[in-house]
Amino acid sequence: MKRTFFSIVIPTYNRAELLKRCLDSVEAQTYQNWEAIVVDNYSEDNTEEIVSSFEDPRIKYVKNHNYGVIAVSRNKALDLAKGDWVAFLDSDDCWLPNKLEYVLPFLEDYDLVYHGYRQNIPKTRIFQRRERYFYEIKEVNVSYVIQRGDPINPSCTCVRRDAIGDTRFSEEKDLIAVEDYDFFLQLIAKRIRIKYLKVVLTLYDVSGCSHSEKASERDAVLFNKWKPYLDEDGWKAVEYQYKRRKADYLLSAGKYKEARKLYKELLGSPIGDTRMRGIKGYIKCLLCFKSL
Repeated sequence: MKRTFFSIVIPTYNRAELLKRCLDSVEAQTYQNWEAIVVDNYSEDNTEEIVSSFEDPRIKYVKNHNYGVIAVSRNKALDLAKGDWVAFLDSDDCWLPNKLEYVLPFLEDYDLVYHGYRQNIPKTRIFQRRERYFYEIKEVNVSYVIQRGDPINPSCTCVRRDAIGDTRFSEEKDLIAVEDYDFFLQLIAKRIRIKYLKVVLTLYDVSGCSHSEKASERDAVLFNKWKPYLDEDGWKAVEYQYKRRKADYLLSAGKYKEARKLYKELLGSPIGDTRMRGIKGYIKCLLCFKSL
């Protein structure tokens, strides 16, 4: 009987120490039939030395200029992947030792398996947990998912290589930081079989996360790209998703008054989870503003 072989896609740039932790977690997997493809955007630190120190022939190291577009690195790895399944892992994240073994029993019946993660936040804050669980995709269509927000984190995802086929991450600069969302929407548009596991198998690093004014512009590009898949009511729900994401960016930037206004508007959303996100965000803004 053929054993499942995983190709693990790891893009990186100037994260040598975090990459070591990442690769340590891959080598520590209880299921060992894998290859790891590290695509380095010509790092200026000791990334190559770190990778070489593992002396593991299963770890492939490739240098490839991506010019600030991480999609280029992920696509390079996809072109090189030999596995039956592709597992994505960002170089600042890592896995629990049983990650690959845990998902194995579900692979025969599904094309994409995703799960939750634990954040490296210093302590639990109001309405925020270290553990992050996503919603289950109950209807595999673009409209259902884009109305509710992106439930799939690359470091928490395994995809059948045959299901990926020639699908690739968009290398358009207007989609930087949302190219993974776009990639998974492309797969969902194929009506692939999806399984959600409500379990934490990834440790997610939030220290490198950043938000900017451009983030909202990129969201707008993404949503407009997929607008043809939506009816009028679906588009209204997506407009609320846009407001929710923009409010999150404003909250992260400390612009509590502007964020609070948008969170309040979410109460009109037809999607229950979006309304709840609005309530929680509104209260966060009030508490943060009072603490100034």
